[in-house]
Amino acid sequence: MNRKYNTMSGNKLNMGVLFVASIILLFHSPSINSTAFELETAANGEIPFSYIEATGRGPSKWGELDPKWRACGDGRLQSPIDIVDVNVHVFPKLGELQRDYKPANATIMSRGRDIIVQWKGDAGNININGTIYSLQHCHWHTPSEHTFNGTRYDLELHIVHANLLGQITVVGILYQYGKPDSFLSKVRTVSVEQLQALKDAVDDGFEMNARPIQPFYGRSLYIQSMRSLNMSSLLVSFIHCSVPISTALESEVDDETPFAYVEGTGKGPKKWGQIDPHWQVCDSGEMQSPIDLLDRRVEASPNLGKLHRDYKPALASVKNRGHDIEVIWKGDAGKININGTNYKLEQCHWHSPSEHTFNGSRYELELHMVHFSSKREIAVVGITYKYGRPDHFLSRLLHHIKYVNKEERDLGVVNPGDIKFGSRKYYRYIGSLTVPPCTEGVVWTIVKKVRTVSREQVKALRDAVHDGYERNARPNQPLYGRAVYMYNPSKNGA
Repeated sequence: MNRKYNTMSGNKLNMGVLFVASIILLFHSPSINSTAFELETAANGEIPFSYIEATGRGPSKWGELDPKWRACGDGRLQSPIDIVDVNVHVFPKLGELQRDYKPANATIMSRGRDIIVQWKGDAGNININGTIYSLQHCHWHTPSEHTFNGTRYDLELHIVHANLLGQITVVGILYQYGKPDSFLSKVRTVSVEQLQALKDAVDDGFEMNARPIQPFYGRSLYIQSMRSLNMSSLLVSFIHCSVPISTALESEVDDETPFAYVEGTGKGPKKWGQIDPHWQVCDSGEMQSPIDLLDRRVEASPNLGKLHRDYKPALASVKNRGHDIEVIWKGDAGKININGTNYKLEQCHWHSPSEHTFNGSRYELELHMVHFSSKREIAVVGITYKYGRPDHFLSRLLHHIKYVNKEERDLGVVNPGDIKFGSRKYYRYIGSLTVPPCTEGVVWTIVKKVRTVSREQVKALRDAVHDGYERNARPNQPLYGRAVYMYNPSKNGA
């Protein structure tokens, strides 16, 4: 049964210590999308899953109940987790969570498994890395799902937000027994015995609706200040967010390039964020690419696993975008798989010299293979080159590159499998596009091995682009405490 309330405000959600006790998990979350959001918020009485293992539909079986739920069983980015002090990285640059909530009409209902408050109007938003997430609903779990150093609390509130692309950010608030919570008191279907009322309102078997703790799998966990790790506080808050995944590559600047790589032009990299309002993150972003891959900052992560590639020949064309040379696949050129999500190969392009550096060393060339998920999330594989023997893939294209202009030139069938990696070792981090609009949330995989390219091949790429773009590498960007992982099969036993 739905019950309607007028002008319920998200500001009533007491997050008084959120700024001093906020922990952020930053990771690419490919399973979070608009469809998942609709499924999660759907209200129905027939619930096909359970929290009781003995029913055969408990948490350990969720991944087997529906093919769409496989990630529940085999995903490596699952929640909730145990937030352990030793796993937390101090990240002062997180800053305050920007909240802008406001009163709006709302309803309350029992979904059988939980109680949900849904805002029907504009209840405001939060802002994370420049992306706006509108408040959609909140619901409760008892006991808490997340734990702190193994300690589980009495209640957990999830405040669910979504951006225009359906990507989700959740703010979680944990409670222990004490004074009544003012927001729960406002929702009049619950009595003074708030926690018991929440349990009584759900269907039988869902009184304890907390999923067990999931493996951490080496993910990054950040906190603004270690001073905030005071678990004796009445209210402990955290944010569990999907990194805003870029969908902006389609709007990447094309032929008439309004930016430059030469600082003296007034349009150089330091000015990119001021050229267009949509490019502000080029200056203000704290997850920008490229970066310097320093050995001392890299963390070994055996759970990354081998990069799964499944490329195949497809029709392609080559285009001079002025600032670089791009190969575009017109057919199905195959894919890579990261954390269970398929990213289809769409294009590749070159930067000279390399954009990413290794312990401060910059090489002669860098290839970017750009992939998209079905939700237009971006994953880029980067391969660097030094002078030496010619690269086989470039040799196949060299004649076309020399004579291509801004009009696309057909290449026939091109096999991306001809692009050799040469090693299974790679680096992984979350960054951005390296050209405007510099959108963040790109999953970067940088092959550790530096391959070879001939001087003639690099010269052909430089000669083909417009004047001023012969050296089209963006300078390194600050890391701002981000985690950089490396997969090394020899050390991981793979």
